[in-house]
Amino acid sequence: MSVDWFLKLKEIDSLTKMRINYLKSKSEQEDRVSKLNERRQETLMQTAKLKQDGFALNHELAELEKKLKTASEQKQRLMDMGGDEKKIHQYQLDIDQAEEQGLEFLTQLEEIETQSQDHKTFLAGLEKTIKEIEVDVLPEVTKLNNEVINIDLRLKLLLEELPSDFRSTLQKISAKNLAHGPFTRIDQGSCYFCRYKISRLDESEIDMQKNLKTCPQCSRIFLPYGA
Repeated sequence: MSVDWFLKLKEIDSLTKMRINYLKSKSEQEDRVSKLNERRQETLMQTAKLKQDGFALNHELAELEKKLKTASEQKQRLMDMGGDEKKIHQYQLDIDQAEEQGLEFLTQLEEIETQSQDHKTFLAGLEKTIKEIEVDVLPEVTKLNNEVINIDLRLKLLLEELPSDFRSTLQKISAKNLAHGPFTRIDQGSCYFCRYKISRLDESEIDMQKNLKTCPQCSRIFLPYGA
């Protein structure tokens, strides 16, 4: 077997690893923005929830004010008529309870307003940070995308240049999406990755005769030394 085919496989191996690193770097760059966007979305959801709670409290407060007004009017009417003191006292208790509950509602509304304002301030700062990071991230992502495109084009050309047996074997192994890629070497008489023991005959055929062979256990393609 020509050593040239293994040199192409070695280049494919190198380019594939470079591609993985570029994609990893791209993902890391994109994560810088996506994580901030997630925080923005969470804060927006919290702000919307506070707004809903505020509407609900304002509605309850309005209903409470109606009850308070009614109780006050009924109490005053009884007092003007010289009515039952017990009923007048009960109306006063209802009024006191309503006023106390109203103060609680107002306190809760103030807390909601404070939290809403905090969220507004946080979102303004977050938007500024996102824009600043995007200035750094977008050019870097574009650059990494271009690197991946160039590698994909080179990999396609290399694959087309391989003889059919090399190409079909590589495509078959690559389809398995093995960790660390489809290639391996013989290391101290064993497959570098899975440590399957390789016979002396196979080792000679791989490293000396440059024959195309795969590991019987992990199925990776052996790259001979010197290629």
